[in-house]
Amino acid sequence: MLKRILFSVALLVCGFYSGSAQQIPAWQQLASQPAREQCATMQMDSALRAKYPEMGSRAAFEKTLQERIEQIKKLERTGRLADVVLTIPVVVHVVHAGEAVGTGRNISEAQVKAQLETLNEDFRRKPGTRGFNDNANGADIEIEFCLAAINPTGGTITERGIDRVNGASNFGKSTWSKADIDGVLKPNTFWDPEKYFNIWVVDFAASDDRLLGYAQFPSQSTLPGLSPNSGAGSTDGVVIRYQSFGNAEKGNFPVMQAPYNLGRTLTHEVGHWLGLIHIWGDANCGNDFVDDTPTQASESRGCQKGRVSCGGTNMVENYMDYSDDACFNIFTRGQKTRMRAVMQVAVRRANLVNANVCGTSVVARPSANFRAENLRVLLGGQVRFTDLSTNFPTSWAWTFEGGTPSTSTEQNPVVTYNEPGKFRVTLVASNAAGSSAPFVRELYIEVLNVGLCADQTNFSGTRTVLRQPGGTGYVAGQNSRRTRAVSEFFDNSLSYNNMHGASLRFGVAKAARGATTESIVTVTVWNARGFQNGPGAVLETKEVPLRTILEDVANNRATSIVFDRNVPLSGLPFHIGIELTYVAGDTVALTTTRDGESLLGTSWEQNANGEWERYRVRQGLNVAHEITARVGMKPSVQLTASKQFVLPGEPVTLNARGASIFSWAGQNLSSTLGGQVIARPTQTTSYTVTGSGLDLCNATATARIYVQPGTITGVPTALPDEALTVSPNPSDGLTEVSFRNTSRGILTLSVRNVAGVEVLKQQYQKTDDGFEQTLDLRTMPGGLYLVEVRIGSQVVRKKVVKY
Repeated sequence: MLKRILFSVALLVCGFYSGSAQQIPAWQQLASQPAREQCATMQMDSALRAKYPEMGSRAAFEKTLQERIEQIKKLERTGRLADVVLTIPVVVHVVHAGEAVGTGRNISEAQVKAQLETLNEDFRRKPGTRGFNDNANGADIEIEFCLAAINPTGGTITERGIDRVNGASNFGKSTWSKADIDGVLKPNTFWDPEKYFNIWVVDFAASDDRLLGYAQFPSQSTLPGLSPNSGAGSTDGVVIRYQSFGNAEKGNFPVMQAPYNLGRTLTHEVGHWLGLIHIWGDANCGNDFVDDTPTQASESRGCQKGRVSCGGTNMVENYMDYSDDACFNIFTRGQKTRMRAVMQVAVRRANLVNANVCGTSVVARPSANFRAENLRVLLGGQVRFTDLSTNFPTSWAWTFEGGTPSTSTEQNPVVTYNEPGKFRVTLVASNAAGSSAPFVRELYIEVLNVGLCADQTNFSGTRTVLRQPGGTGYVAGQNSRRTRAVSEFFDNSLSYNNMHGASLRFGVAKAARGATTESIVTVTVWNARGFQNGPGAVLETKEVPLRTILEDVANNRATSIVFDRNVPLSGLPFHIGIELTYVAGDTVALTTTRDGESLLGTSWEQNANGEWERYRVRQGLNVAHEITARVGMKPSVQLTASKQFVLPGEPVTLNARGASIFSWAGQNLSSTLGGQVIARPTQTTSYTVTGSGLDLCNATATARIYVQPGTITGVPTALPDEALTVSPNPSDGLTEVSFRNTSRGILTLSVRNVAGVEVLKQQYQKTDDGFEQTLDLRTMPGGLYLVEVRIGSQVVRKKVVKY
């Protein structure tokens, strides 16, 4: 993808593996610039994952695709398969900043037509054009692209296939980062991806100005190397830099820049969009899941004809390499089979050929059709329905057996199911020409009355500890690359709404101070709203004593934790992982599967610059961390301790939440009943609380308090959590802080983010027992913060979540 940073979207194309939003394919360098990141598609790849539990794991998904490919091959061998030419309607969103049409970013209609003509030449292997080749394995893909004539409301498009978007006036932006493209631009400008192939032509921001483009992989394609869910419909499509969109040989387009000025960036990205991954398999002599493309060690640059690697001559002319535009001219028969299989089994791709939007008018009544985001949900779960009706309906009449609401007139309703069973769904769609016949899917939605509490893990394979290739340290721990954090992605396909704890198995644990260490390891939960379903905002953290991990590793057991509160998942995907600090002599590393035992692309890392990416993309490793999430639809007992390391007899405040009745066990407790107790351990002790009175997923929780050697010379005043309240919490950032004790004097109110950076500090004069102050974090990013109130020697802290 020229430079083509193909983003794998979820699946972004570039990496193909995680997504298809080709993380912007950074295809190669411009002649006068450093090499471009060839393909961001892989970086974007892990966005939306497996929202379709009926399709099983990605491995099963790939198995299904391979089975379909084998069926196609058998039909081809027997001569019983006659491919028809498939036509895909295209809309090009030309994103500009107010320039006149045909100037700068606001590229001309002629430039758009030149690009579509080039795309068709390449996909049809058209004789007499650069898209033709005489390679024995070269193939006419028999897929064509047409510029849409009809807009989403059924009206005629003035410039066929072109939607001009003024980014400056509509969004206040003239240049675009990947995050803004997928987070702002696409969701506000996309046309129905079941009817239009969306292409966005943009000016990349400085942070991404080395990218040529990226794509989103097909959802439910069942192709090897692809996730079942490659991304949301609102982000589905391809993004191309405006300087590489068009063909400089087909007109005078001065904005285009060599050597990526012949229209092949789009060809590369469309290959990702149709399920192809890079020809080198994004690894040294990797697998691109196509039999007739030669194995090669890495991407090619320029036009290295005759290049040899992995024991053979590389196909540097293949559109899925990183060569210059003028070098490309080959899709192979195997690549054709894969793309044609995607067009049969990937839902959005298959529906496009029936969209009928490249004609000039719509006069027929609709033909109703729809699909559900999930076919199996837990009791109380929600299902989003997507209208797939043809001929541009203007009204919809839904009936949901067993659902709430039982009827709806929305185009894409969301329905809650509160009783178990299998239920029918019916749709009638209408427009000015009339109403469709009722479209009925019997026993369509299955609601499960089991599994309201569950353990979820992606780990299935051989437990191992990976050393850092080409460096020192560990892949899933501290290393010479200064990795800042690692995480595991959970698709949460059954939409669990909370998590009470987790289990993480460490294969390495070392401490400079040995068994007396007071170092901690931070376990973090992130939402999956980062780029391409990477880690986004922090939902919760838990500080785990390194001493605990040392004991667990020595006893060959996983480290189990209970979070301070039920972590709100809201039925969405999430990440669990650890943050890595670099203290001389302290080291931890998680266990993983062996490389190649996991194909789901669920393991992520944050590099020294704070950038997240999947192992699959950045290091070519296919592994899963040995992490288990303890999730549920019901609450669990949670336990917090005011301190984890104390002197003998020093008071520790223990707070339990999640139930209505609590009982405690442990040494030197002020009480054995109630939600809050004071412990004064004289030796290292585990305190266990058991909750009752509510229907719970987990009724017990344990906190281990480590007692240091020595005697107490003075016990600082212990402040219970209730001394400080922050309400509402969570909030949009505007909340009230209340603190009460008998002290007077200078009071310091401060706020730190999860990285420990102080983002706010204010001082006040406290003149009576009560103190109240409005706290405004609305300008801060969403996530977890720590509010601290300090007066004299007394300190009390409270976690706050900004959504």
